[in-house]
Amino acid sequence: MNAHAKSLKGTMTGSLASTSSSFMPRESDVTRNEVPPGDFGPARFHGGTPSPLLLLMFVVRTSYRLSHHVATRRDSAATARSSAMHSNANISRPGDTAVVGAVVVGAAVCSRIPGLAKSQREQCRKAPHTMPAVGEGAALGLRECRHQFRHHRWNCSHVSNDQVFGHVVVVGSKEAAFTYAISSAGVTYAVTAACSRGNITACGCEPAVRTRKELPPNGWEWGGCSADVTYGMRFARRFLDAREIEGDARSLMNLHNNKAGRKIVKALLQTECKCHGVSGSCTVRTCWRTLPSFRQIGDALMKKYRRAKPVMAITPPPPPTVQTLDAMSHSMLPEMVPILGNDAKTQGKPNDLAKSRHNRQPLLKKINKSKKYLVLSTQKRSKDKDGSPTISSIINPKRIPKRSELVYLQPSPNYCEPNLAQGSLGTQGRYCNRTSTETDGCDLMCCGRGYNTHQFTRTWQCRCKFHWCCRVHCETCMERTEEYTCK
Repeated sequence: MNAHAKSLKGTMTGSLASTSSSFMPRESDVTRNEVPPGDFGPARFHGGTPSPLLLLMFVVRTSYRLSHHVATRRDSAATARSSAMHSNANISRPGDTAVVGAVVVGAAVCSRIPGLAKSQREQCRKAPHTMPAVGEGAALGLRECRHQFRHHRWNCSHVSNDQVFGHVVVVGSKEAAFTYAISSAGVTYAVTAACSRGNITACGCEPAVRTRKELPPNGWEWGGCSADVTYGMRFARRFLDAREIEGDARSLMNLHNNKAGRKIVKALLQTECKCHGVSGSCTVRTCWRTLPSFRQIGDALMKKYRRAKPVMAITPPPPPTVQTLDAMSHSMLPEMVPILGNDAKTQGKPNDLAKSRHNRQPLLKKINKSKKYLVLSTQKRSKDKDGSPTISSIINPKRIPKRSELVYLQPSPNYCEPNLAQGSLGTQGRYCNRTSTETDGCDLMCCGRGYNTHQFTRTWQCRCKFHWCCRVHCETCMERTEEYTCK
């Protein structure tokens, strides 16, 4: 390593120790029921494995500082090169400095982030300049979660200003499902937006080959720069899913909800069109796909949160053979057995037995590949004489949750009393609405414990008038207001 790289690495090591939380949302952006975020460095992890979102936010904090440092050194190198050219000095190319800087940034950041899986560190080293976008997505998810749950007992906050994302939601509840989905959606969204802005060299606009598969409205043609959501989804999947390697029920739940979060971003892509021509004529009409506002994504995931499905992880029996499946009645697998008519159009076509065998092959591969998988726990399963579930009830496609649904393993606690083992901080001291019958009402928010009334007088300048010349006269207005907090 040359002297410049050693100096750069030493400076970045010092930068890591003095990282601040300036990237986090301002306190003015947080409502009263949204606890402002505090430090989220390694010292704040309370045992166990830190959550992916906390790690991502730690990434962006260090990555921004290091990227700024590398950019400063690169500008200095360019200035030195310009001066040396006038003096006929022989110096290295600026590109060499940029390459060394990028490598050192990746190594410095990725090797110092606590709790990353091996494959995540590899992703970080290969694409260090993508990490700021990953951190932006993590912060997007955090802010959106606090907004969506600001009137709920659980509001994405933790005692001592720690974040409740992921790690504190130790129960596999609906709140945990939303946590993983919104963080996955945030990373997908931010990486896709960074691609559209040209901040990531590995991606840009959506390739035209993909976009043309979908017809634009009114026969218009695709053009412009469509959001490359495919790259954002792929990067988010590789980075976030890399932690879920245990193969247990909670890992399967997290993977499913991660995917649901990614898919909602693609599902909500908007089509924008523009008409080009002389005097308003539409000589050329082009359409492109753009990202929606992240609030729309949060609202959509909140609807899915309310309709989240309980699931259970099961271990299937030994993989069935094709002969076993053929012996099963068609009523057990209604979606997998094609129905062939007796008219002339079906003459000479493969019989239903051969076709059903062909359609079942993907299902067999899925069962053979996975040790466990999730099924809906609300439907009753048929059992054999020995009490074990029958093969038809296990592989019934109707019991597999949809990829777009949020799923959870355990019912949510009531979050009324503090219980850190369940991720509950209680609702004591939370603001409530005395007249509301929704979740922010004092009856529900305070869990029947009652509430305290706080009266105060608010004053402000009002009815201001301008007098010529040059004076502004205002009156003082007063208002007596009340606020209510849970006992």
